[in-house]
Amino acid sequence: MNSVTILPATPDTLTDLYALHPDPLETARLLETYRGRVQRGEAHLSDTLILRTPRGVEGAVTFGPAPHPYVFPHVRADAPAGAVTAFLTALRHALSPERQLVLDSARADVPSAPVLEAGWALDDTTVYYETDLTRGTFSPDPHASEGDATWLERADIQDLLTVLGRSDLGLTHGVQAGWTVVALEDDGMPVALGAYGPAKPGYGGVDMIGVRPERRSHGLGTRLHRHLLARLGADHVRHGGMTSADNHAMRRIFDKDGSVHVGTQWYFRQP
Repeated sequence: MNSVTILPATPDTLTDLYALHPDPLETARLLETYRGRVQRGEAHLSDTLILRTPRGVEGAVTFGPAPHPYVFPHVRADAPAGAVTAFLTALRHALSPERQLVLDSARADVPSAPVLEAGWALDDTTVYYETDLTRGTFSPDPHASEGDATWLERADIQDLLTVLGRSDLGLTHGVQAGWTVVALEDDGMPVALGAYGPAKPGYGGVDMIGVRPERRSHGLGTRLHRHLLARLGADHVRHGGMTSADNHAMRRIFDKDGSVHVGTQWYFRQP
């Protein structure tokens, strides 16, 4: 391990923080943004780590204070296992206990053994799907009704949200400003809920809030998902969605609707 170094970035090595990004244009943008944050005192080079071996940069991470607990490092998929363990051990010691490590297959598709050896415990695994909305294969559901986020205050909607364990859902907990709430109804009672709206440029987002438990396995989830995609297709070209790796019902819906599994994220907590 004498050939491994793990050190914070310096002004002279700042570019190494983004050495593993595959897109040169995106790398330049990220570097300029981060350099500006450092100059304004919004970020500190002490809140970074760079992993190096004789062949160059093997990993890098920034972990300054953030409104969310997640930290996303970049690590080469073929980085030596011992170096990965040392890097993620150093990161764990640098973070407060509530912070979580997220390994994204696009940034850090590494074996789990060196991660666990570094003292992290696997908490959850999520899978990411993308859907091409330009095909025009989805149609609005004739039994769907829609409203803005104030709909979540309706008594019948609140009742369903409570049943689904989402009673705190609102503008601050999932449904964003400018999003539309969708309900599939039966005899005037909402039995399935979702929401849709803009996400990152070119992409629309959805929240499959849920289906009333006693009405599951009757195709309501598929109908809701297709309605949301139909609505998104009017203004967006793609949809990106995530679900837990063990949510087989949602994964079947993705598969039926032609969505493609494009990535996986592993969430680790500190024991």
